Amino acid sequence: MSAPPPSPGSNPVPADSPALDDDGAAVGYPLLDLIESSPDALRELERERLPEVCDELRRFLLEAVLSTGGHLGSNLGVVELTVALHRVFDFRRDRVVYDTSHQAYPHKVLTGRRHLFPTLRQTGGMCGFTNPEESEQDLFHLGHAGTSISLATGLARATAHEPDPPSVVAVIGDSSLGAGVAFEALNDAGSAGEKLIVVLNDNEWSISRSVGSLGRYLSRIRSNRTLQRAQQEIHNLIASIPLIGDRVERTLDQVREVLRHSIVAGHVFEELGVTYVGPLDGHDVDQLVSRLEAARELDGVVLLHTLTQKGKGHPDAPTHPERVHAAKPPKSITAPRATPESIKVQPSGGCLEGTTVEAGISHTEAFASALAAEVERDPRVHAIVAGMPSGTGLVQFAERFPARFHDVGITEQHGVAMAAGMAKAGLRPVVAIYSTFLQRAYDQVFQEVALQNLPVVFAMDRAGLVGQDGPTHNGVFDIAYLRTLPNFTLCAPRDATDARRMLELGLRLDGPTGIRYPRGSCPGRERVHESERAAMVPGLAEVLLEGEDVVIWAYGALVPEAILAAERLRERGILVGVVDARFAKPLDEERLAKDLRSHRLLITLEEHQRAGGFGSAVLESASRMRGARAQIRVLGIPDRFQDHCTRREEQLARCGIDADGVERTVVQFLERSRV
Repeated sequence: MSAPPPSPGSNPVPADSPALDDDGAAVGYPLLDLIESSPDALRELERERLPEVCDELRRFLLEAVLSTGGHLGSNLGVVELTVALHRVFDFRRDRVVYDTSHQAYPHKVLTGRRHLFPTLRQTGGMCGFTNPEESEQDLFHLGHAGTSISLATGLARATAHEPDPPSVVAVIGDSSLGAGVAFEALNDAGSAGEKLIVVLNDNEWSISRSVGSLGRYLSRIRSNRTLQRAQQEIHNLIASIPLIGDRVERTLDQVREVLRHSIVAGHVFEELGVTYVGPLDGHDVDQLVSRLEAARELDGVVLLHTLTQKGKGHPDAPTHPERVHAAKPPKSITAPRATPESIKVQPSGGCLEGTTVEAGISHTEAFASALAAEVERDPRVHAIVAGMPSGTGLVQFAERFPARFHDVGITEQHGVAMAAGMAKAGLRPVVAIYSTFLQRAYDQVFQEVALQNLPVVFAMDRAGLVGQDGPTHNGVFDIAYLRTLPNFTLCAPRDATDARRMLELGLRLDGPTGIRYPRGSCPGRERVHESERAAMVPGLAEVLLEGEDVVIWAYGALVPEAILAAERLRERGILVGVVDARFAKPLDEERLAKDLRSHRLLITLEEHQRAGGFGSAVLESASRMRGARAQIRVLGIPDRFQDHCTRREEQLARCGIDADGVERTVVQFLERSRV
């Protein structure tokens, strides 16, 4: 008997601890052990035992992911589907592409990586997404939505000439299917007649509930149980006819098609040249195996529409699917690094006694609070998100201001272009989006916003390194890809107060503004009163500490690291200045020229790729200045993708952009200069 799933708030069971039955006897994973010992074991297992495999797999995922943290709901929902896929196909030869790939944990278990789950999303451990470095059955390292059908189409097209080409399967969620690129792929693959299977995992959710007309269309199919019952009854009736059942079923395919079209109107997919099969019970592994076996023999693009429950097996899933989207890591894994009790800063050339820095509200919460205040003040302000109301901190905002909140689903290109239209009509739209996802709408940022010089504010969350989500989600390119566009103002707050002030500024400007802020907490208990701060004017930096030979120009979230390094150096008798640049475009060139003339070393510090970022902007500006004596050191992220780590702080340290790295750079420079 399988152990019940852990209740919310209970102590998670370590992944290597066996469950216990009612008699206290250990219950392991005998079928998973068998599958792990032989790659062919799942395909050779008696078919009636597949539900047992699913039970073991779901129990393992609950125990393992609750122990480490990670995506949970999406993986619990695709257990039967994944088992069916690996039963029907051999992905050592066949190909599978998981859209976004956060739902690939069951796939990882069935491909020999169960022993790696205690290291899931931790430094040096198993990636939370598919990763070719882990397994030949992971074809791509993916973390963005909507691209699986395009990738699968390319795989199918590249092998179509072979005498016995491998089967190619794309697994995509209902929210991801709403992305424009997914429809582009279906349009092309359907018209070209590629041999391809698309499995639509329809659970009505991404992180939050799915939105848009396609979501409503799928919901109508999902809720029409008449169709499902009629299909199953016809199938059972025909199959029961002795001797001729199979032949009659084949000849009555057209009857079933008429029935299906009479009950479900539209059939968007078939209009694209795609054979639609479904809807299917995504938790009936036997039915899934049968339909996948049949789909494997069909030509052209076949779409299997499966209905699943996000988080199936978790006690919160029926009532609160969003809560089980991800399990938070235990505090012992993500404990924040200790910060000093007192940091002295000098705002705007003045003097201030000990400012205490401690964990405060998150940067996301600071933005959401500031945006709500602006909406109450200015009726022109609207918020736009692309399927991420919770990730951008705007769930409560949406409830308070439903007419001023627009969730466009996973359609970043549309969301940005729509913002341009709203701005042209006199509104002040704010696009709340992860830095890494704004990349998907770069052409619209250029063509529809920057070229038109429209007042759209881009609030870029997760700008910087993101710890456990790794390279697919690190937002470390936005300064470079926005700084080259004319008309843009780019800024980054060091704390909650400046987040509010920068949003206020962006909504006053007549052109586009980009505000970047990281995942994590703002410094708390700010004692630098707003009246003591430099005016929030584009291109005006703020001096926090005056120094002698060395000055640090820090940008955004790394200002506290610069101050911490300066305080440590002052304890060693080294007076280092700190400037909060605040703006990457335009730069405070007047202050920069002064510091380049009066110091021997100027360090730029940013949580962004060194190439093309804030430091590059400083170097470009310095190259045009006369009389500069300072050497410039650019501290940023090296020219390589950064692997996931248990904590963001580890990534900062690896890149040498935390306080330790800054202190080390200063000391090494001074030691070399004495030689």
